[in-house]
Amino acid sequence: MGKIRAGLSLALVAIAVTACTPSMYSDSMTPAVGYGNAVRQNSSVMIVDPQPATAANTQIDFDGRRADLAIERYRQGKVIPPVELKTSTVLP
Repeated sequence: MGKIRAGLSLALVAIAVTACTPSMYSDSMTPAVGYGNAVRQNSSVMIVDPQPATAANTQIDFDGRRADLAIERYRQGKVIPPVELKTSTVLP
């Protein structure tokens, strides 16, 4: 009989503790802790380095005359198609 009372007491305590959940989880207007972490986790798994150190370099060496020629070719419809690279031509 003592084991049954101890079991019932433990069950009642467990039910009472689960009733004391924070209102943050039951409130539909407040997101749960960690909300949105799945997107960041998936991005970090798929992207090698999402913030590379070289991305901070804004001093890009660029030839203005070549850019102007490329823009003019684009306007005239004479775009030079890119050369297709294959692994058999790139690797020795």
